[in-house]
Amino acid sequence: MLHADSTSERPDKPSFTVLDEALIKRCIYIPPSGAEDDKKSRDRDPGKTQKQRVEFHEVGCLIFSFTGISKIDNLAGFNVLTKLQLDNNNIRKIENLDHLSNLVWLDLSFNKITKIGGLGELRKLEDLTLHCNDIEVLEGMDHLLNLKCFSIGKNSLDNLDDIAKYLRKFKNLRMLSLAGNPCHTKMQLQIYEAKVLAHLSKLKYLDYRLVDAKAVANAKAEHREHLVQVEEQDKKEEEKQRLDHQLEQEETDYKSWNCSGMQTLFEELVTDGTEAKQIAGFRESGLYEDGEKLNDALKAYRDKFEERRRDFVTRMQEHKKVKDDEYFDFSETLSIAKQECDDECKALIKAFEKKKKRVLPRSEAQAGEEGRPADDDGAVQELAAALQSLKEALLEKETDQQEAYEAVISDFETNFMALQEETIETISDSFKKLQDCEKEYRDELEAIFEEIRTRHQAQAGEQQASVNASDRAGDWEQELNAKKTQLDSILENKEELDKLIDESHQARQQKLYALEEKRTDTEKSNCTAIVEQEKENEHQRNRARVCEIFMYCSLAQKLIKQELDDDHAYRDTEYTQTNAFVEA
Repeated sequence: MLHADSTSERPDKPSFTVLDEALIKRCIYIPPSGAEDDKKSRDRDPGKTQKQRVEFHEVGCLIFSFTGISKIDNLAGFNVLTKLQLDNNNIRKIENLDHLSNLVWLDLSFNKITKIGGLGELRKLEDLTLHCNDIEVLEGMDHLLNLKCFSIGKNSLDNLDDIAKYLRKFKNLRMLSLAGNPCHTKMQLQIYEAKVLAHLSKLKYLDYRLVDAKAVANAKAEHREHLVQVEEQDKKEEEKQRLDHQLEQEETDYKSWNCSGMQTLFEELVTDGTEAKQIAGFRESGLYEDGEKLNDALKAYRDKFEERRRDFVTRMQEHKKVKDDEYFDFSETLSIAKQECDDECKALIKAFEKKKKRVLPRSEAQAGEEGRPADDDGAVQELAAALQSLKEALLEKETDQQEAYEAVISDFETNFMALQEETIETISDSFKKLQDCEKEYRDELEAIFEEIRTRHQAQAGEQQASVNASDRAGDWEQELNAKKTQLDSILENKEELDKLIDESHQARQQKLYALEEKRTDTEKSNCTAIVEQEKENEHQRNRARVCEIFMYCSLAQKLIKQELDDDHAYRDTEYTQTNAFVEA
């Protein structure tokens, strides 16, 4: 491999430009499709792009090269955008890209960017180009785990060890360009290549040149000792990511079961709040003879609490499965009923269409072939009556179906709300058991602290001697004595000790009450939302179906009227529109 020139020849750029709607429309790119278009694309000037009128939400590619824009903005609505080209501009900051979650290809080369950021939500990104900017540190890319091609040559990256370690997390990276950075130009080429390939052994291209497998093997052998530590760190990081993913999945599952907040509930109960910390001080200090009983009580509390918590989660999973099954059966029943009704309506329309084709041929020639005089108004009148009958039949069927669907939805609502009540009963019952468990722990604490206080009073003389000796103790002993003095002051005041136990108990109770209320409210809102959405879906379906019936009949009526008026040119147009509607 050869060193690239470290100087950056930046192309001339236009003056600063605002990324507005007019510019966006000019920069929409529609790639050619089909063999013929591909040939045309190869034959034409490669600097030109094919542009046409298209809705923003359908755009897949935007090319803003050499437009002089200084800020990334106004790209809302490009929901399916996969390629964004912003090279050769005056951009200083990567921003306002979070919503482009489908972006696969991003080019920000030849700008004035000094820091990598604003890419956290672009998890599908595979190709990132930051060539020729002013970036000094690799950062802000931790979530780009699908990255395959990364070009960041001709920047200000200096520490090759840090760069190589940072890039190891990108397991799919196959193409890397660092040429032109100080980490490349200030180092012997052989050393530079060996360090990069030792850390990134899966690279296929480095600085736009094919990587030799033998060079990779030699690099790994040369840096074997250093790689052992790095690989060990990688394993720890991968394990952390696995645990984070597992926790994230668990949180998702708990949320779907309406059990959010239950995973870490016990730890929050016994550690949050000043009172909990003071009790933990007694438990963890080891300064009191009966203090170990506090640990035993906590362990017993934890075991019983966790057993009841797991039972609650299991029961909520079962409730969710029952509700899911009920919703599935309802959806299947409704879908089958709708399909049957649609088939019946289509059969009515098809029968009418056959009659219409016999009565209203598309041309005078067809009329002669059908054996009917073109001016046979009697047949046309019969067709008009058939259309009116069809309209009435379709509307009657829709009315019947609407009533039937509403009855099905009503039954579903009744059943679903009954399941909701059962779930709420489970929530109430489970949290009552947790509250009982908490009360038992509170009583146990009260009894243990009474023993500790009684023993403390009996040993008051010895404790005083210990305090007097603290002046001669070392720093660690002084800190321990100070802590004991603080805890002793609580023990010596029974009212303060009782208050500490009660307030700690009340704080835990309030957490349980609040969580129970939240779980109950969530259960109600979730079930209500499902039922209301089904009602709204049926309302919208009914409106759409009635509009379809009236539109179809209106077009057919116009066609019949024009036939009676003997306006064949107009009739042909309406005939085409009607058939197009039927096909749609």
